[in-house]
Order: sequence, then C-alpha cells, then structure tokens
Amino acid sequence: MQSFTFSSTLLGVEAKLVRVEVALSNGLPGLVVVGLPDAAVSEAGARVRSALKSSGFSLPPRRVVVNLSPGDLRKQGSGFDLALALGLLEALEEIPEGCLRRSLIVGELSLDGTIRAVKGLVPVFALAQECEEIDRLIMSAEQTEGAFAQEGLQLCQVSSLAEAASYLRGEIAQPALPKVPQVTSTPVRFRDLEEVKGQPLARFALEVSAAGGHHLMMSGPPGCGKSLLASCLPGILPPMSPQERLEVAAVASVCQDLGMSDHRPFRAPGQSTSAIAMLGGQQPGEVTRAHRGVLFLDEFPEFRRDTLEALRAVMETGQVSVVRARMRVSYPARFTLLAAMNPCPCGNRDLGLDSCVCSEAERTRYANKLSGPMRDRFDLVVALERQPLKAFLESSFGEAENSERVRQRVVTAREIQEGRGCLNRDLGGRKLRGALDLRAEDERFCEATGDRLGLSVRALEKWLRVARTVADLSEEPRVLREHLLSCLMFRNSGTKEMRAS
Repeated sequence: MQSFTFSSTLLGVEAKLVRVEVALSNGLPGLVVVGLPDAAVSEAGARVRSALKSSGFSLPPRRVVVNLSPGDLRKQGSGFDLALALGLLEALEEIPEGCLRRSLIVGELSLDGTIRAVKGLVPVFALAQECEEIDRLIMSAEQTEGAFAQEGLQLCQVSSLAEAASYLRGEIAQPALPKVPQVTSTPVRFRDLEEVKGQPLARFALEVSAAGGHHLMMSGPPGCGKSLLASCLPGILPPMSPQERLEVAAVASVCQDLGMSDHRPFRAPGQSTSAIAMLGGQQPGEVTRAHRGVLFLDEFPEFRRDTLEALRAVMETGQVSVVRARMRVSYPARFTLLAAMNPCPCGNRDLGLDSCVCSEAERTRYANKLSGPMRDRFDLVVALERQPLKAFLESSFGEAENSERVRQRVVTAREIQEGRGCLNRDLGGRKLRGALDLRAEDERFCEATGDRLGLSVRALEKWLRVARTVADLSEEPRVLREHLLSCLMFRNSGTKEMRAS
C-alpha cells in the first residue's frame, strides 16, 4: 500500500513544500527515510514507531520506505513526524484512503503519541495559503500562532496521534479557529523622551531617524545620554502595518521567540557578537531579528572589524545572503541602525586635555576601526556633549516634549512616505528627484555645497533623503532651503567629529 501527503521544511524564514510518500512492501522489517533528510528527520522512525504503539496501533513486520520530495532539497527539523505517522496509518488502512491528499501536516511526536509544537509555523501559513494543492493544515494543539492564519485555510489542531486519527476517520469534530489575525499586545514600557534633559540636536536627529528609517550614529563622552536616547527610539516609532506584523512574526516564529505583540523589535547585541551571529547562518542573526525594528550597537568601534564591515551591504540592501557549500539562504533585514561611540577609548577627550588618558596612537587606532565606507553608510551623525550637573539638578532645561507628541509627528511623516511607496531612506534615482521637487536655485546650492564639502554621490543622496524627511515632519510638499540647511549639520559637523575622534 502507498499513501502521500504534504509537509514543509524551512529555508531561512521561508517554508518550502515537501511531498511525503509512504510505501509498504515485503522485506526485512524497518523504516527508511530518503530525500536528503538531516539527523532529526532520520530519527523520526524511532519516534513514530513508539508513538504508534502508545496510541494503540500495531505496526506489521514489513518494510517501510518514506520518500521526501523534492529529493535535492535538504529536509530539517522534527516537523515531519506527524505527516510520516499519518501517512503510515493511511497505508495500513487505519484511516480512510485519500483523506490526507490536500492536507499539509506539521508536528513533532513524543514517544507516548503526544503532538508537540514546532518552530516556524507562521511561514507555513503563508505557504499553505499560496499552494493550490492545500486546503487544510493539521498541527499541534500547542501551537499559539493560529491567529496569523489567513482567510480560507482550514486549521485542525490536535493534541495526540490518536486524536488526529479519530478526526480523520470522522469520529470527532474539530472546531474551526478564528481566521482574523488577532494580536495580543505584550505590555512593554520604553523610556520617554521627556526624561532626556537638554540635547536638542540629538532629540531632533532621533525624531528624523524614526520618521524616515535613517541610520543614526551618536558620538559623545560617557554619561551624555546616548543609551537613554537609544532606549527612547522604540517609543516614538509608528505601529506596524499588518504585513510588517506578519513578517516580524515569521522571523520570531523561526527563532522560537514568538511574542505576539504589535511593538517593533529592538535588538542590542554585545560587542563580542561574531559576524555569523550578527548576520546569521543556519538560523537568523541579529540583523534579521531586528527586521522592521531597531538594531542598537553601543560602543560601536569595540565590535569586531569583520562584524562591522559585514553590516555595510546589509544596511543598503535590507537583505542578508548566506552562502555555504550546500546552502544558500536569504534573510530579510530592514532595520534602523542606531550606533553609539565615545570620542576616544577612555571617552574623555572632549572634557579637557587633563581628563583624557589616551595617547595619540590609541585615538588613531580607535578611529580607524571604522572605515570610510562604513561611516558613509550613516544618514545622520550627531555629536553630543555632557550636560552641566548643576543645570540638570535645577531642571533648567525647560519642559521637554514627551514621546507621544513626537510619535504623532513621526506617524504623520510615515503616512506621507507611504504615498510614495517606500521610506525616505530607500528613495533613489528619479524617484528621489521627484520627491524633492527642488527649486533651481536650491539645486545649485546642493551642487556647490556638495563640491565644497567633498561629498560622495552616496553622501549627497543621504543628505537629500534626510532633507525630504525633515520636510515630511513639517508636512511640506517641497524640500526648501531651510530643510537642506537644518540637516546639513548631520553630514558636516557630525562627520568632522567622528574623524577627529
């Protein structure tokens, strides 16, 4: 007897359809899995045999061959257990013939027949929705991602192999789950901008970064507020769209850290993070976990040089391509990079000559950890100064805007950008020129200023993109001279500050 059904395997954060074929034949008893399985898939036979016995099914002494098609795609994970067991039951005529032919089945089996949850189920929903051969998804009752399933897909959640067999025989009914995505927000408290005393230029840069998705570098001595400002950025970002929420949920599902909430990811890896941990390999790296959110790198020059250089292409393309001898995987990585650094290794260079203990060679070595091309990838560079303690204690900085008021302006600016089809950081070429709508005299001003400052074409485009974001925050349809001047400081004085450090 033969049977077939469908399951899936993960390739990056994308699910690939796998046809599971089961055949019984005479011969030496045993179970063989072919089709490029990894160790977890090859071990499925032992789990399936024990689960069948514990569920009251007897396995005859016959040879069982399981083929996972396509044969050139590596199959990984324990999610094939349930599909293999149910396919075997159909071949044994324990369940009706043909009942699995339009089903996609994922689930891991315990030795007692209990069906366990597997990772990466959100991409499986997208696969089942797109595939015309699939009408039903059978999975574990432990899976909590059911709210991300779309309209038209029948979900069947079962807790054991025996329950799954009873359902397929028609002995029990499986209630349909709600098809409308519902996200239960996990309460997360971010620092509020009203806690930041002074630093008006850094506050403005943070708002521009949030509005246009621009990468931001902050340089300043310890204690000037760099980390505090970074912790405020998630609180002024707009809520995710349904598509963005689905993308973030897919990444979290693959990484097995699914927290069903509508706040954007905020990742802050340490300085010892390797290039593989940052970009990803078999599993998504930090840049992918920060997809549609914020990646904060504190003490930026203290990261390994190869790790920083590996970020350059990702910052521009928004995608990670991992190529190995037998693997080629692409991960999404559309994040906002927020980096912080000191002016020198001890951090006290700007506080006076007597305060800094670094030699000139140490300062040069510290500054050279960031290559010119890496510096050029930042849209915004701002230098912070340590605020006077007396003024801080006397609260003489005035009443600062809170995050909610800033967030309202950011949301409005993002809505304007949605009308253009992308964030301002992704504007380029003819689309950028059309969005700027510069007057002739302002075009000549940009050309003369770029030549005087020695800006590259990339740096010039970044300046203009930031100017477009500043205009969006002011709800101006055209980029004016005042917008160009207000953000020129982020390409001029900030860059000089970085090079001086």
